[in-house]
Amino acid sequence: MGLLDSVRGVFAAPARAKRQAELDRAVALHESGRFDEAEAIYRALLKGDARDAEALHLLGLAAHQRGRHSEAFRLINAAILAKPGVALFHFNFGNVLLALGEIEPAASAFAEAVRLNPAHAAAWFNLGKVRLSLDEHSQAVAALRRAFELGPELPGARSELARALIAVGDRSPGTKKYHAEAAGLLREHWQEAEDPLGDRLMLAYCLQEHGAWMEAANHYRAVLEARPDPANEVKAHSNLANCYNQLGRMTEAISRYRQTLALAPHLADTASSILCCLNYDPECTPQTIVAEHRNWGRRFADPLYDRSRRHANDRSPERKLRIGYISPDFRRHVVSAMCAPVLERHDRGRYEVCCYYNFPSADAVTGRLRRAAHLWREISGIPDAEVAGMIESDGIDVLVDLAGHTSFNRLLVLARKPAPVQVSWLGYFNTTGLEQMDAFITDPHSSPPGQEAWFTETLVRLPDTRFPFEAHEFYPGVGPPPAGTGGHVTFGSFNNLAKVNRGVLALWARILERTPGARLALQASALEDAANRERFLALCLQAGIERRRIDIRPWTAFTRAALGYHDIDIALDPFPFCGGMTSFDALWMGVPVVTLASALVAGRQTASILANLGMSELVASDESGYVDIAVALARDRERLADLRAALRARFAASPLCDYERFTRALEDAYRRLWRRWVERASQCD
Repeated sequence: MGLLDSVRGVFAAPARAKRQAELDRAVALHESGRFDEAEAIYRALLKGDARDAEALHLLGLAAHQRGRHSEAFRLINAAILAKPGVALFHFNFGNVLLALGEIEPAASAFAEAVRLNPAHAAAWFNLGKVRLSLDEHSQAVAALRRAFELGPELPGARSELARALIAVGDRSPGTKKYHAEAAGLLREHWQEAEDPLGDRLMLAYCLQEHGAWMEAANHYRAVLEARPDPANEVKAHSNLANCYNQLGRMTEAISRYRQTLALAPHLADTASSILCCLNYDPECTPQTIVAEHRNWGRRFADPLYDRSRRHANDRSPERKLRIGYISPDFRRHVVSAMCAPVLERHDRGRYEVCCYYNFPSADAVTGRLRRAAHLWREISGIPDAEVAGMIESDGIDVLVDLAGHTSFNRLLVLARKPAPVQVSWLGYFNTTGLEQMDAFITDPHSSPPGQEAWFTETLVRLPDTRFPFEAHEFYPGVGPPPAGTGGHVTFGSFNNLAKVNRGVLALWARILERTPGARLALQASALEDAANRERFLALCLQAGIERRRIDIRPWTAFTRAALGYHDIDIALDPFPFCGGMTSFDALWMGVPVVTLASALVAGRQTASILANLGMSELVASDESGYVDIAVALARDRERLADLRAALRARFAASPLCDYERFTRALEDAYRRLWRRWVERASQCD
């Protein structure tokens, strides 16, 4: 429909024949691009009637099309005042307001247009786009959904609806329906879009968020082969790396993250992702890992650090201290499962607990932690410098980072040193590489003598363990030994597939070879992807593990995951990155864990747990020992039964569940660090 037809449809008002003929002639000139002639007629009509709404609107529209937006604003506003009930006037007024950068008034104009004409697809479309730009994502989805229903062929309608659905989905963690709907819109239609590569990138992202990582990776690779613009090239490399990360293909993930960083050297989060992945790489030495972490600190953190500044905190060594905890994981997460009992048990007479939460959504665990805090701050989306200022204004004495280089970290806040003492604890399993981080909380089993060489932080060893354990309310009871009823021993691992490298598979193959009839049960989210599952099974076969001896378990919700241990006799820990919460789960369910202690903390978590349970005999120091321990345990059915019956009680009586003892030890560590700072600060005066 052309402009002339549109105007005729709206302006069927009675008028003198000559006036209507002139208006029609002007619109025809307008549509053909002869603006000067059309405007001359519009102005002539306005000389006859200064309140001629149609002429005012059309003259304003011409001014808008020619870039004279302030003039267009005045003219179309006058048309609306003369005749307020015309949807098209409000629609074009909204377009003018957008051109002037008046986003919220534009939204109001489009909203009025659809109120007056609910069938105006373009007005719904523009309303949705504006709502999206204002981060009003649910309203954007509603408007764009209506636009798509009214005008499915409207240019961009499908793409913008998908974009809005993605925005809502990204802010609704754990809810896959929005990404699934967006993928449905794009899967068969991205080729027809105004920006096919852009829409294909969106499709790949939706598939990635929905757990179809191999399919998503195929789309990302295709986008890169098409040589996209620089911004899309960065997105494609980065998200392809994320897919490989989820699939457990860490070498490829590291390679893609490095390509991303080469294209966008400012992306500190991408550099953090590389550091995280290095912990899984069996070929990466401790020397290389610490060097990469130090380089991150020099590159991203040091430029933000003003070494001349002085903290104004009261230096009394024994006064009540304000302890700040900063984390994205104050929700149902491994980190919160370990820190919640500590935050709740801090001595309120000597310490105030302040929490800085960096995640866009909350759950019941968030509520529990909020209740444990004297001060609670939501910092998701707030710039780093502003958060640092907030922490300093709050008078935090000891700031404890619970994320390290994991997702949604705020290390660039800590880079500014907003608190006199800064500590890394719990959420990361290696050095942060930051000069601004004073200490790393660990224990004698996780960090034996000599590990200081791999840290920029001072190692502070708690007496027993670096993390306590609190059993979830949904853990089932311990079941009978499965070997007693099934007739064969079942080994198992429910760890992240990224930890199960070729070296791990080779040792598992040796264990199975020496344990006739035994089976290996595996459960990991990455194995839900059918193509990746076949790739992994091929690796197992290459390692010497027959397909018939592998039991791939379907991925289950965390509330039911522990039930899987009812069918497991012995858990096999991967290396060099061993289990953490998976080892806790297994042992609480009565399943012994055989581990191979590695050089760094990431490979010694299970060894520390076992030491605290008095079960260090299950910790191997070399590969042969790992195989021997697992095989001997499999042959001793009586011992397996005894362990299954006694482990939970042993666990409950261990330092791992003594939250009071752990909290006092942690507080003592904070107090020692505080006194050391006071002494040094006084010496600098």
